[in-house]
Amino acid sequence: MSTERALTYENLVSTAQAAPAGTQAFQSTLVPLLKNWRTPLGAFHAQVLGNALDAVDLQAAALVFMQITADALNLATTAEHVDMAFIAVTRISREVDLAQLAGCPEVMLRLAQALERVGRETQGHVRVCEALVEMVGRINTQMAATRGQPTKAKGKSASRVESLAANSNQGVRLTPLHTECLKQCVLARRRELHQRVMRDVVQVRLDAFGDLTAQSRARAFMEYHLYAGMVCVGLDDLELAQQMWHLVFALPARHASMIQVIAYKRLLIVGLAANGQKARLPSFFAGSHARVLDSNMMGYIALADTFANKSMAAAVAKIQDLQAVLEKDENWGLVGRTMHLLPRHFIRRVGSTYSSVRIAQLMAITGFSAHPLARRDDPYGALVQYIQDMRDPSVTVEQEAGVAAKDAVVRFLDAQATMAAPAEGAAQIQNEQQWAALLERKVKQVDELHEHLSKLDRHLALTKEYVSNSRDQTEAA
Repeated sequence: MSTERALTYENLVSTAQAAPAGTQAFQSTLVPLLKNWRTPLGAFHAQVLGNALDAVDLQAAALVFMQITADALNLATTAEHVDMAFIAVTRISREVDLAQLAGCPEVMLRLAQALERVGRETQGHVRVCEALVEMVGRINTQMAATRGQPTKAKGKSASRVESLAANSNQGVRLTPLHTECLKQCVLARRRELHQRVMRDVVQVRLDAFGDLTAQSRARAFMEYHLYAGMVCVGLDDLELAQQMWHLVFALPARHASMIQVIAYKRLLIVGLAANGQKARLPSFFAGSHARVLDSNMMGYIALADTFANKSMAAAVAKIQDLQAVLEKDENWGLVGRTMHLLPRHFIRRVGSTYSSVRIAQLMAITGFSAHPLARRDDPYGALVQYIQDMRDPSVTVEQEAGVAAKDAVVRFLDAQATMAAPAEGAAQIQNEQQWAALLERKVKQVDELHEHLSKLDRHLALTKEYVSNSRDQTEAA
């Protein structure tokens, strides 16, 4: 290894030592050097990288330490190289100082991209995500201290993103590490990791757009909520997933984004599974942009149209027809994860016409036999079991001993008289007072959501992107 290359890192370290954070020299010498940094190494060199990392005080020169770590991750070609680089990543996770990172967020973006490369090429998504969630958790704690409030919202409000202060550099803000953490969590496919990321990242309230994204703030905002929705799906929280994906459409822009196309496809799939109907875009989303989205997902729109039928056979057939498209869009797994929810909507719909039917008749009306859950050896028994697993008090099965499954009777009861209490596990509603209390709580939740959205709208109207008609937002690729 040439002395000239080794001295390049030495010069970077010495510049950091001579220009501590908060000084004029930091902004005039170190930040420009880091913004234009290109690694001088053509291959991984353990001694040069190790010496450079050893020479850096992480507390005093976090940006330099992070940049050298990103170089090491990008140059790593063996498991030994990766292990060495991850020693530095672990130190960053536990010791990083947020105050220095704001000076050059591009370094955080490079570290996120380097970790993404390692996760992709080594299939080490779990390892990368664990490092990132610890890193993001530490950064969030430091950012939250700037507003002097707890980092997490409480109760049901934890599932709602609060209004964001325009152009503020206080409180919890997005960084490239946040988005990469969510992406690696989705790829890791570990439920316990999803739970940790949900608690430490997704449910942490965002206070401001800030200046830490190192790219278009609109793109960072959309990507973050796209992956946040997938984390929610991994924990079967379809309601929160839909809330996250709706936020992908919250910011004003000149053009529809491909990120929005991806989010809308997934929103449509989950909306059909969870609610039995096509998901609607927010009312404030530009009609011209909505038409662009529709033109990019005609197959998905056709799938939604099949839900107007009483029988699910057409919907199941359409899903099979779209398998190649869904696989290309990386949505086939999402369909498989939510497929079991489809029959309940067609079953409940029968109750609008009939007060009771036999299982054989319900099978013919709903087309349940076309669904993968319908066992070939006993489709009627499968339908009886499915209705029982629904645990819907408005749809009950009566099957006397010795009676064949196809002759069992399904009764559709008054939904208002049997409406189940909230999912916390309270008893079934049995009187008008309980029903009135439930309605009152629901109205209060709607009012709170309306207030949150109103605040968000007012804050968005103050952002530079909105005032300039989104001139600084490039179309997301």
